Amino acid sequence: MLERDFTIVCDRGCDLPPVYLERAQATVLESVPHDALGHADEVALKQEFIRLYRKLAAQGHTKIASVHSSASFSPEVACAREAAAACSGVADIRVIDSGSASVATGMVFFRLTCHWADGMPFEDAVAAAEQLASSVRLLVIPTASARFARRRSRKPRAGLLGRATSTLRIRLSGERGLYLISRGEITQLARSAELPDLTGRLAHAMSAVSASEGPLVYATLETGDARALRALEKPLDTNEFEARALGTVSACPQVEKIIGSGAVGVAFAPSQAYWRGSVSEES
Repeated sequence: MLERDFTIVCDRGCDLPPVYLERAQATVLESVPHDALGHADEVALKQEFIRLYRKLAAQGHTKIASVHSSASFSPEVACAREAAAACSGVADIRVIDSGSASVATGMVFFRLTCHWADGMPFEDAVAAAEQLASSVRLLVIPTASARFARRRSRKPRAGLLGRATSTLRIRLSGERGLYLISRGEITQLARSAELPDLTGRLAHAMSAVSASEGPLVYATLETGDARALRALEKPLDTNEFEARALGTVSACPQVEKIIGSGAVGVAFAPSQAYWRGSVSEES
């Protein structure tokens, strides 16, 4: 039986089914505390991470890999880093920023669990996960009324009137956006009132990456809208680029609250980067 060199912490925002988290014996942050206004309570969140890390250390887990979504998408990674610093005297805690979100974070987590299961040393496993995080991407199409779309569609310096006008225009036109979350940045790639137009652009964006970085692996993200999922999957069934589908996951309530019910997305990475470090490495 292999001796595992470390333990893993994550949160529900990775959007992986519970069975994957259980197999990795991961410690899961179940929910993000909120204040009276409904905003994430980062002070309470930091304290929750401290509690988890100290509990694990008391159980003998002195090497901890903590995997979370980019700070541009959620508060977990920033709070985890502050908590890790506060617990430096009891455990070696490495906070891994996926640079992305949702199932893209799940891809980083899943490969880390594979390294854990294979008995890879802590330092090597963390380095492999961080390397994958530099390559994984999430393309997401939120709903027109989603908080994510409204927050990210405006320029930081836009005035109150400009923001209100932009939000009203989006709601009236039904326009949705195609966003890329990669390496800690959120970039709007396109806008359209037609979902097939955006899913086609999504597939072309993946094709452009494949042209320069080789075959891809990907997982699709859905929020309970079967028609939206079909509109997403149709342009991915193509000979335009080589890609292997890993499966489809449902957004957790925390992620769905940000991207909206009816949103869809695709997380993907170059196949070579995804499988790097495997016992039987694929290309």
